[in-house]
Amino acid sequence: MPKTYRAAVIGSTGKGGYGHGLDRAFNDLDGVELVAIADANPEGLVKAGERLGVSQRYDDYRKMLTAEKPDIVSVAPGWVTERVPMIEAAAEAGCHIYCEKPVAGSVAETDAIMAACRNAKVKMAVAHQWRAMAPIQKIIRDVRAGEFGKLLRIRTRPKDDSRGGGEELLLHGTHLFDLMMAFAGEPRWVSGHVAVDDRDATRADTTDGTQPVGPIVGDSISAMFGFDNGVRGFFESTAGLAIPRTSNFNNLYGLSLECERATLELREPGDVYIYPAPRVLPDLENLEWKKMWLHDWHTQFEQSYFRKNWLHIGNQILVKDLISAIEDDREPLSSIHMVRFVNEMVEGVYASHLSDGRRMAIPLAERVHPLECE
Repeated sequence: MPKTYRAAVIGSTGKGGYGHGLDRAFNDLDGVELVAIADANPEGLVKAGERLGVSQRYDDYRKMLTAEKPDIVSVAPGWVTERVPMIEAAAEAGCHIYCEKPVAGSVAETDAIMAACRNAKVKMAVAHQWRAMAPIQKIIRDVRAGEFGKLLRIRTRPKDDSRGGGEELLLHGTHLFDLMMAFAGEPRWVSGHVAVDDRDATRADTTDGTQPVGPIVGDSISAMFGFDNGVRGFFESTAGLAIPRTSNFNNLYGLSLECERATLELREPGDVYIYPAPRVLPDLENLEWKKMWLHDWHTQFEQSYFRKNWLHIGNQILVKDLISAIEDDREPLSSIHMVRFVNEMVEGVYASHLSDGRRMAIPLAERVHPLECE
């Protein structure tokens, strides 16, 4: 008889809440029973419990883990401030983990998270919902199989809204870097430049984001990452280019791949477009963009519904994949073993900039955040 997994949710109303719908990630999944929820905010706990139809409610997640002994726990808050103790407690209780992103604010924190999961022998998946979309999964397989010739370069852009630069480097870069690694593997080095008001940023410009993501700096960032086989990845971000209801373009978010025989464009919430040349050639009118069409996927959801609910759809795909990873003893699609490199890439950008653009090897030798060094 198939196992029924006991699931629980850790939230934090007023301190990151329940992330991008991670409280609902277990809803109506076969073989999963949501048994409890924890939130230190009394009003938030009541609302969440009623919303999810859960009677077992705790104001202390440690008490919940001890009393309920769940198999899987959703670490849902969007803020990273309590991430390490929450994950350490879940791992110590023997729970596998589905975690909101960004996972942590520093490589030191990801080191602690990695150690907790490794010592407890638990799986941890990260809520990179974009990775879960079927067209994205297929194009990753196709590129890695050489369907378009050798992969040459990967270019990424976050939303470039008011958070552009340092905040987006981690906040949205986590999705982009996760995908970059899905195509190219582990990063080997990084070189970066950070600017504030069109001048070189200094450590004295360090500030906090609109939500806690660790120390940040810069309103414009350019970074290059090196991967095996000569592949290079690029991240560009400038604040204020795409302001909702103000700019001509509300969302510049995307990822472009240059291969020997094609250019690929990945757009949120999960569509893939293919152009049959390594770069766009506007003078060749016979070359056109084509959208990758997966019949079973694209006819499964009405498009307006999908665009409103893609985060929930992605969460459920990733939770089901986590369960499969547990049963098959493999790594989840977006596992902590790869996502740990996100913070290496972010801090590497800062370390490189503060070293006059010197190329920094990944993993970083220095485990203290470069913006916190004396």
